[in-house]
Amino acid sequence: MSIECRTFSGPDLFGYAAGPKAGAKGGVLILPTIFGVNEFARGYADGLANAGLAAAVWDINSGLPLTTDYQECIRRARTLTDAAVLRMAARWRDTLQGQFGASAVGVLGFCIGGRFAILQASQDRSIAACAMAYPSIENPRLPSQAMDALALAANIACPVHMLRPGNDHVSSPETYETPTRALLSRRQPTTIQTYPEAEHGFMHRPTPEANVAATKLASPQLIAFLRTCLNWADLTTRSRYF
Repeated sequence: MSIECRTFSGPDLFGYAAGPKAGAKGGVLILPTIFGVNEFARGYADGLANAGLAAAVWDINSGLPLTTDYQECIRRARTLTDAAVLRMAARWRDTLQGQFGASAVGVLGFCIGGRFAILQASQDRSIAACAMAYPSIENPRLPSQAMDALALAANIACPVHMLRPGNDHVSSPETYETPTRALLSRRQPTTIQTYPEAEHGFMHRPTPEANVAATKLASPQLIAFLRTCLNWADLTTRSRYF
C-alpha cells in the first residue's frame, strides 16, 4: 500500500503521522513510551498505515531531541500532568478526524502510553477502540498522577485489547489484576493476552527470545483488533457496545 508520512514540529502539535495516500476511514492515536517518537513508534505508525489506517504518534517530549538515556526520559515523563495529557490527546483526535478524514478514532498506548490510553478512553466517549501494550501503572500513583487509571478502566465504553507480559518490572501482577477485573466487568468486548515469559516493553526489546516470540504473535492481532473496530461499517450493531 502506498502511504504518506508527515512530521509535526510545533508550535501546537509535535509528532509523526502516516496514512494511506488513498485516505483512511479509521485513525489511531499512538501514545508512545517514555522514549517518544523513536524508530519503534514511527515504524508502528507506518505499519498501521500499511494496514489501511491513519496513525499519529504524539511526541510526549514536545520536540525535545530524542534520547535513549532512561533516567532523562523518566524525568521528562514525570513533568506531564494527566490534565495536559488529556488535552493533547483530544487535539490529536481532532487532527486525525479533521486533517486525515478519520471517521472513527482509537488509541494505542505502549508503556506509559498504555496508562494514558486508559485515561483518554475512559473520558472520551468518541474513542472507538482502546489498545494497550504493557501499560506502566505505578501503584501507589506518582505525585503528578491525579487520575486513578486502575479505577477508570471500568469506565471505558469501547472494545479493549490489552497485552500483559509475565515479567513486568513496572506493573506488578497485583496491579494488573485490578484493571483486568474492571475491564471484564464491563458490557463491552475485552481481549487480554498474557505472555508469561515476555518482559515489560517486549515489542521493542529484541532479547530474550521470549520477547521476539511474543511480538510475532501479539502485533498482528493488535493491528487486526484496531482495523476491525475502526472499520466496522455496521453502526447499528456497533451501537450495542458504545
